[in-house]
Amino acid sequence: MSSVLCRFMSRPIVYCCVRHQRLARHRHRYSTADNDEEQEAIHIPRDKIPVKFSRSSGPGGQNVNKLNTKADIRFHLETADWLPPATKERAMKLFKTRINKQGELIVTSQKYRSQLQNVEDAFGKLEDMIEEASEVPRGPSGLTLKRIKLLKRKAERKRLTDKKYHSLKKDDRQITDVDET
Repeated sequence: MSSVLCRFMSRPIVYCCVRHQRLARHRHRYSTADNDEEQEAIHIPRDKIPVKFSRSSGPGGQNVNKLNTKADIRFHLETADWLPPATKERAMKLFKTRINKQGELIVTSQKYRSQLQNVEDAFGKLEDMIEEASEVPRGPSGLTLKRIKLLKRKAERKRLTDKKYHSLKKDDRQITDVDET
């Protein structure tokens, strides 16, 4: 497992899964100065996002039964004034399974035994989600478009030759009248 310093707590973060590790590598790879489209980082205002705590599920002994360690972040996506409109729309499409009927985006974390770590993990997940939604997908390159056009032509030619072959095969099955005199 690899680790990076946390922005909020200034201590190393150990990634919980391969997805977060990949996102961090992707973020590092594409955040260099030679990138053509330098995007501004979106600041998540923690004071505007309410955090609720509840009991975690799973093993943990008395800690699970006595303490509310599960962190639950809910905020209305459409009224979030700190998000650009394009990011909101893309987030609604990407994370439609995490949005309830009231339009609230729900992010939960119950990975750790402490509230503070779960809050940090939940905000980290939210940050990754917002970053994923704010990325503008690039269109295909000129070379790819050219290749697609060539493949379409090739497929059309193959379809026509197959059609011609099938037609000739049907013609060969026709019974012709032969004069037997």
